[in-house]
Amino acid sequence: MKPTERGFTLIEIIIVVFIIGMAVGVISVSVGGDDAADLARKEAGTFMLQGSYIAEQSVLKGETHGLFVELRPPQDIDSKEQWCYRWRRVRDRQWQDVPELEQHCLPEQLAIEFVIDEELWEYDPELEYQEPVMGFFPSGDGSGAVDISIFANELQAGNDVETEQFKLDMMGELHWVSEEKRFEEEQKGR
Repeated sequence: MKPTERGFTLIEIIIVVFIIGMAVGVISVSVGGDDAADLARKEAGTFMLQGSYIAEQSVLKGETHGLFVELRPPQDIDSKEQWCYRWRRVRDRQWQDVPELEQHCLPEQLAIEFVIDEELWEYDPELEYQEPVMGFFPSGDGSGAVDISIFANELQAGNDVETEQFKLDMMGELHWVSEEKRFEEEQKGR
């Protein structure tokens, strides 16, 4: 090595690696967004896919389908209540599970809410038989006007997470209202 050539010291390398790490952290936070918002949107997508599939199957197979919802109590001391739902169909005059769609549980930090004919639906764990909160009929009709919301529960509410909203109309059409609004705003911005 010539006396004028100089390499990097260990301290300089550590400082550069630290600066790069900080930059990656800042970028991932700004791009990644809020975890609860991402979860709510992902769960809304799953709900919309399943709801659309069930509406289609009701007409194609000539079966009545319903959505059954439950609030599971905490499984252990570190867990929280968890909302779960399952699609079922009427066969042999009784409700049976739809085999291709297993029961789906929302992450513990999310909740789901139903407003049926302008009245808030409440889960009652004391009932021996739970009625479906909404349904689809072979005629293509829906069970009535139902507003559905998926949002961060009370513990996450301070994060100001946007609520994912759906609407089932009497004609059996399920609309992802919040996604339609996002699409409209995106189109106006172009």
